[in-house]
Amino acid sequence: MADQVLKPIEGLIAETRKLIQPYIFKRLEARRPRQAGKKIARTITVTSGKGGVGKTSIVANLAISLGQAGRRVIILDADLGLANIDVVFGIRPKRNLTDVINGAHTLDEILIQCPCGVQIIAGGSGISELAHLPPEQTKRLFEQLRFLEDKADYLLIDTGAGINQTVISFCLAADQIVVVTTPEPTALADAYGIIKVISQTRPASQISVLVNRAESKGEADFIQERLEKVAKEFLKFQIQKLGYLPDDQNMYLAVRQQTPLVLFSPMSPAAVSLRKIVSEAFNESVTIGSVPAESEPDGIEGFLGRLSRFFRKAETPL
Repeated sequence: MADQVLKPIEGLIAETRKLIQPYIFKRLEARRPRQAGKKIARTITVTSGKGGVGKTSIVANLAISLGQAGRRVIILDADLGLANIDVVFGIRPKRNLTDVINGAHTLDEILIQCPCGVQIIAGGSGISELAHLPPEQTKRLFEQLRFLEDKADYLLIDTGAGINQTVISFCLAADQIVVVTTPEPTALADAYGIIKVISQTRPASQISVLVNRAESKGEADFIQERLEKVAKEFLKFQIQKLGYLPDDQNMYLAVRQQTPLVLFSPMSPAAVSLRKIVSEAFNESVTIGSVPAESEPDGIEGFLGRLSRFFRKAETPL
């Protein structure tokens, strides 16, 4: 499946490069030096090869858990065609990313305050691919995103499902990529597909797999090991285990109540597993594992820089 989308993605990237390149390099040359000792925000893109695997709910609950650990968290709803992170929180944003792109408002003005200090940038439903934005709108979006650096410890990016140019762009630009899958064969196949595209485009990417709705730890371990094995054998690429969430009826009830699970039922099996992931994988203290010295987060500046380089290298075969 991944092979079928590589050439179309390459064409879209080439088009986008022509639009973004003049602005990006001018902006990066003019950016202000970082203050000594200033903490760098960590960018984490959460994605999936297939829709319906619980990705957006996981983003919301990870954000709340990090907020409970005392971290400043901003969620960017990067599903530009069908934004819905606001639905999980039970809110109706008056403004969204479309208003920023159109120049009607700044990011500060559209940030939505949520429980535990979490803030949301609501996606712009109806926006097509990032590659199709006019140059002036692209410039405005990048300029606004750059100033999130001092506003958050974590920027969680919730992409759309599937493999398209915008999804891949946000994945390649982040410090870490979390691929969500379920035990269903179609979800596993699509998860492998997006891992393949990312690993071939940016071999240095850090990809972690989270198995959702597993019947047991044994099932989750089997799935993780299976994906690890095929990625290592056929892609020569190492993926990491982020953990798993058990199939928990409370998650479905929380979604219906439009309340993140860790607030709706904090002692439910899936909520306990989420806190364990935050503690062991990010080393925070509700808490997410420590960042290895060789892979320090690059923050928003690094995120935007990689995004620009991705477009610049569009002529390089994927």
